[in-house]
Amino acid sequence: MRASVLGTTSGRSRPRCELARRLLLAGCAALGACLATVTPSKAQTPRGLPVAETNANSQLSPPQRDDVAEQEQASWSLRKLPPQTYMNEIYWPRSPETIPFLSESLLQLVGRTYNLTRDNFDGSRTQGFTVGGWIAWRSGLIGNIFGVHAALYTSQKLYAPDGEGGSRLLTAEQDPINVVGQIYARAQFGDQEIRGGRMLVDTPLINPQDNRMVPNTFEGAQIVSLPDKDRMYDYAAGYLWTIKQRDSNDFIPMSDALAGADTINRGTPFGMFRVRPMPGLTAVVMDYYVEDFINSAFGQVEYNFQQPKGVPNWILGGNIIHQSSVGNSLLTGLPFTTYQASGKVQVSYLGWTLFAAGSVTGEGSKIFSPFGSKPNYTDMQQVSFDNPREKAFGVSAAYDFGGLGLNGFSGGVWYTVGWDAFDAVKNAAIHNRNEFDVWLQYRPSEGPLKGLRIKTQYSNVWQNGNVRDTQPEFRFIVDYTVLFRPLFNVVSVAY
Repeated sequence: MRASVLGTTSGRSRPRCELARRLLLAGCAALGACLATVTPSKAQTPRGLPVAETNANSQLSPPQRDDVAEQEQASWSLRKLPPQTYMNEIYWPRSPETIPFLSESLLQLVGRTYNLTRDNFDGSRTQGFTVGGWIAWRSGLIGNIFGVHAALYTSQKLYAPDGEGGSRLLTAEQDPINVVGQIYARAQFGDQEIRGGRMLVDTPLINPQDNRMVPNTFEGAQIVSLPDKDRMYDYAAGYLWTIKQRDSNDFIPMSDALAGADTINRGTPFGMFRVRPMPGLTAVVMDYYVEDFINSAFGQVEYNFQQPKGVPNWILGGNIIHQSSVGNSLLTGLPFTTYQASGKVQVSYLGWTLFAAGSVTGEGSKIFSPFGSKPNYTDMQQVSFDNPREKAFGVSAAYDFGGLGLNGFSGGVWYTVGWDAFDAVKNAAIHNRNEFDVWLQYRPSEGPLKGLRIKTQYSNVWQNGNVRDTQPEFRFIVDYTVLFRPLFNVVSVAY
């Protein structure tokens, strides 16, 4: 039985004290931040760092993002919302006679078209060409406390042959997506907000994964810290009953998404804590727990040397994902423990960004990631190099053409090799695999085309032992974002 908004799931449950204990543990958990999913702002993005594919347009100005950080006081308000880097902003006059619930609201429109084709290892073909996007509305506050948020998502088929699914632009059956993906109530207290309903969650292991037509969204409740540039920490904690995955119209129990089938319904307590103890240093810990299935923990530390302009800037980072079966081990049928550790070194200079990363996965199991994109540094366009015992090493080079007068243009290449993977089920070695990615993007942050993104991506994976030895994939994405926001007689935020 599927759960409704803020409803409960069926199946066995532990005593309330055990659930409370898990929630408390989740609220204190794992190391690192999935920085690739944070919308870069002019204030925080070093010149030369390429614009990566992010969750930038996942919702209306999510408070947990650094680019909407409060500039003057701890509590966040739309009155203080700084300009958005990649949205075409249209200001409307604000009437003092209109209640703040309406006059201080935001309206976001996103139009997106996406084409994906892939020739699969098994000889089949995946194709999808779609158009759609979403409309989202975020209210102002009643009594400076209560508000609402809602978003309607759609993905319509332009060309998607039957029997060639798997693009995740539509459902698995190549049907359209039309769903109210977000509708939640929110209450703001000081520098934190409590939310309940259908919503986005943006953490390293549970996140929107907005790299198709529509993002993952969730049903549940959470508390998040609102941004404050002077505070050295951020947090999020909550309990999620269900998930609507990128390629679905339906909210299903978290345990069903994890198992890939209809099983005992289980929800997910989770917690994340991010700290910035000194300039340039960021650490994050996170954990989520699915009773009788899995416990997943994450940790990451990154240090940005924050060198002045004209000097090479270095970023060093390391993270680890640790997963283990719990309770009745319903995920695999047998107890397991595994991990994936990865590290990176990155340097940016004169428009160039050079990157090297490596990872190693434990032998107990592959890494499970049903609730969002993965934060390991070897997670590429097609594969994540996370099979048991698998090692991987990759290098990347990217260039921002803004220094040549081509503002908004960036491009890059990335190549990773993986070896020593093992199939624990068949008790046999897996053939080594390599992936090559190349991408070119136009995404201006100013001028008449601000809000537009055009991106083309090509990827190929090589692996012997399949019907095909290669798996080429091509993506082409165009989207345009408009944000309607109220005009206040306040001093603009300076970067």
